[in-house]
Amino acid sequence: MEHFSKQVADARQVFIGFPKDKPEFFSLVSVGFEKCLPDFLVERDSYPEIGRSNANIEYTTIEFIMAGKGKLNLEGTCHQLCPGSLFSYKVGNHHKISSSPITPMIKYFMVLAHAPDIEIDSKIIKEELNFENIRDHSEIVDLFELILGNTNAPVDNGVSICNLLAHTVVLKISELAQVNSKKQVRAWDTYNRIHQHMRKNYFRIKTVDELANELHIDPAYLSRVFRRFHNHSPYRFLVRLKMKHAASLLLSSSRLVKDIAFELGFENPFHFSRTFKSVYGVSPENFLQNK
Repeated sequence: MEHFSKQVADARQVFIGFPKDKPEFFSLVSVGFEKCLPDFLVERDSYPEIGRSNANIEYTTIEFIMAGKGKLNLEGTCHQLCPGSLFSYKVGNHHKISSSPITPMIKYFMVLAHAPDIEIDSKIIKEELNFENIRDHSEIVDLFELILGNTNAPVDNGVSICNLLAHTVVLKISELAQVNSKKQVRAWDTYNRIHQHMRKNYFRIKTVDELANELHIDPAYLSRVFRRFHNHSPYRFLVRLKMKHAASLLLSSSRLVKDIAFELGFENPFHFSRTFKSVYGVSPENFLQNK
């Protein structure tokens, strides 16, 4: 089928079908995951199977780059593709997509059928062409994987589930695109700086105030930004990093618990033991007995 590219090293491509009548909302036509070959190149205005006869149905293609690099030309406008790049186009919109030969792209795609006047507040559906760079895109990957997992599920409502998940993808993209405001981008960059500094220096940092001082960030703002993008507070994440390191030392060496505690900044071995138990559910001594 010409609907799918053959210039891929690995792919999960599912063709569901074109709707005969005007969809009530979204009808998922196809969805896929592709590891592009270094010479990947697609240039077209439409999919061969899609006709223009039914004016009640419009088709929107959404493509999302999970890894690698490439180039995109949408109706003469060029874009660099990288992880988080997301773009959409309609039937009749000329598009040229190529992969970097050095770092080939890994991407997801879906083709949606819907009414031209569908009521939804989404640029990727309402506009002819759209391009976004989504910074925090793990949820997009999860949703695509859920759709692919349900396309061949042996259940009566598989197609309906996929259509609803496709709707969720559209809404989630709109939400994440709004998050890409200048203020939010600055917050994300600050979070990344905090996160990387903690991973490099957790063994010697004792408090959030100390962390904030090293990064020249107000402690309250540091905590606020970190919680916006992470499941744990910065202190809890710092503790988990320390205890993960401690567990590794306990398993791979014969060092005393008190020596490990001091190395990780705990002046009191009892405090270290209580903290270790709060993370792993057992004391360091019991942890060693079960290794």
